[in-house]
Amino acid sequence: MTGAFARLTSKPTGRRFGLVPLGTFTRTIALAHARHLATVITALLIVALTLDVAPRADRILASAPDQGLFGLVRHLVAYIALRLADLTGTLLPLGSFLGLFWSEVTLTQTRERVVIWNGGRSPLQALVPLALVGVVCGLVQVASIGLFRPLAVAYQIEHGIGEYGRRFDRSLKAEPRWITLDNQMVRARLDYRQSRLVEPEVFEVSPDGRLVARIAARGAVAAGNGIWTFSDGSRWTAPRPGGPAPAGADDARWFDTEAVALPLDPLWLANHGIDARYLPQATLAALASRGDSVPDAASYSTWWHVRVAQILLPFGMMVLASALAMTLVPHRLAFGALMTIGLTGYFLHVATNIFVWIGEYGRFPAVFAAWGMPLAMIAAAFVLLVRLERAGRSS
Repeated sequence: MTGAFARLTSKPTGRRFGLVPLGTFTRTIALAHARHLATVITALLIVALTLDVAPRADRILASAPDQGLFGLVRHLVAYIALRLADLTGTLLPLGSFLGLFWSEVTLTQTRERVVIWNGGRSPLQALVPLALVGVVCGLVQVASIGLFRPLAVAYQIEHGIGEYGRRFDRSLKAEPRWITLDNQMVRARLDYRQSRLVEPEVFEVSPDGRLVARIAARGAVAAGNGIWTFSDGSRWTAPRPGGPAPAGADDARWFDTEAVALPLDPLWLANHGIDARYLPQATLAALASRGDSVPDAASYSTWWHVRVAQILLPFGMMVLASALAMTLVPHRLAFGALMTIGLTGYFLHVATNIFVWIGEYGRFPAVFAAWGMPLAMIAAAFVLLVRLERAGRSS
């Protein structure tokens, strides 16, 4: 009696609500998102690998060191693993958008979204499962483009495997290459592994485009601080405008060794011809720190920032896909809205690549080229979610 009387006369404490980041709702939705993302990304990788390997299968198998059955299978599996390391970082952002879009479509089809909203959960609370999945995908993305892809490409170059092995071959070629500097043009065979010039010719040009000197030698090696030591060569110097003509037909000066100021970075020379996206992060940082003293400096700086910024890219793709689905197909599916969201994801994927390409050419600042699209996606998604939040409170 005493207990019953106490319960009747006591003041109600009311229900208390709190955010449970790792509660049942968060775990359930996060796992559903992860399953859809994994399915879509796996499908994209299978299609990409099929298109990549099928036309080259004969050539890939012919390059196997061991032509036995086990050797061929091992070589093919190794090649596929190397290609996966390259393709994952390319396809994961698009797969994140499409996978999350699919997951949101299932919430609409099964009326689970209506149940969730009627239960008092706001659109902004859907960010918790997205953030958990986004962190995992972001780490995978950064590891893929910043670690696994450079390692895979370097291995293919070292062992002459696949397209990268032929395209970025570091062996000494018979044909010379041209390198254009600010006031010099260099024609030489490039010894990438030793970072030296073989049979170089250097043409020095005045600011008005007049040839003022020519240096030819058997070889040249870097001596540091922008100085190269040329060996067993000659230097020809053009006469000054209006000056006396040379006394003989051959007025070149011969030398055994000569120090020549040549703004050609040995590290850049060792990696000449390899796209910035395939270089290790430490190499990108070193080349980016040189500034304009190396050709294509903008591409190195851009890709250094891209590898850091793309930790946000999968989350940006996912949260925008979720916000668009909540806005355009919250209760029922419409073909036009579905096509709009799907094409938006493809546009974002292409636009992100375009921003990076423009940054590589130095038309955008590296920070803007790398961070612009991921941050813009997140900002646009938050605007949509806040509008949904306010609309829900006013209704």
